[in-house]
Amino acid sequence: MKRSILLGAAVIAAVAGAYFVGRTQVSRPQATAPIGTDSADVAAPGPTPDFNAPPKVIKGGVLPTAGTPLKDTFAKLQARANAGDVDAAGRLLRDLNQCTQLRATQWKNANATDTLTRKSTEGMSPAQLRTYQMLLDAVELRRQAESNSLQLCDGVNDAMLDSLVPNIAQAARLGDERARACYLERGPLYDARSLLKHPDSIRNYRAAATSMIDAGLAKGDWRVVDLLQKAYEPGAQGLLAGVVGTDPAQHYRYLKLYRLGAEQHRIAQLDQQLAAIAANLSPAQRADADDWAQTKLRDFRGPSTNTTPPGWDACEF
Repeated sequence: MKRSILLGAAVIAAVAGAYFVGRTQVSRPQATAPIGTDSADVAAPGPTPDFNAPPKVIKGGVLPTAGTPLKDTFAKLQARANAGDVDAAGRLLRDLNQCTQLRATQWKNANATDTLTRKSTEGMSPAQLRTYQMLLDAVELRRQAESNSLQLCDGVNDAMLDSLVPNIAQAARLGDERARACYLERGPLYDARSLLKHPDSIRNYRAAATSMIDAGLAKGDWRVVDLLQKAYEPGAQGLLAGVVGTDPAQHYRYLKLYRLGAEQHRIAQLDQQLAAIAANLSPAQRADADDWAQTKLRDFRGPSTNTTPPGWDACEF
């Protein structure tokens, strides 16, 4: 019985993982690396956003068909993103992100696939055989996704991949909500190898964070509210926490706004958190934060907790 329960849990995890990973990533390694590194194939330069100037956002028209090899679309998408086309910027960063993760995902998933296919079915019960078949089906989903990803990323060179973080920053600056959340939370740390090549990107992050926070709050972006309430919390780590600094009153303020927009099933837990924070604030600080949150709520639509469920990933593209 215990073994069956464990197998059932494994099925759920594997099938769910296959579905989500299979949509954006791949599973098995090839004999040769799918991403080219030919130095002669020079990529167009990445964007250098001016975060002190208001962005000029444009709509550049129809995007390339999904799955078109990135090596064929990179230069045009980069030019459009540099010119302020938010749709092109979002498409470019998502394709780049998929190709950046390709090698690591192939290696990790290959081990899991090999372990499964080597497993003997001798002595399995009918229920266990059904479970095993579901796992095999999940492997097939990954193989299908691998074919699509290899087509997308074939010929993409390291110079193109190195532009991922600047392109996240540009898409965020232009108003892409997912890019903004990712850049605020991780900034240049999203690609540590690129950071080592471009240490000045830390300075760019500090300059960008304030303007992105202001833009996100003005647009009623619950992602920014959740990131801020966590960043202001005493003991918080990360780039955004380093920029805004510890402030219990601000932590309470943004958590209160988040709670006002919460779904019913999350309210009790959030009220407990607020009560613990409020115990360390003065009545005046609490009253000021409560009034601010109530007023600011008018700028937001939809439930906060639906946009940012527990464990949400700011860099899930």
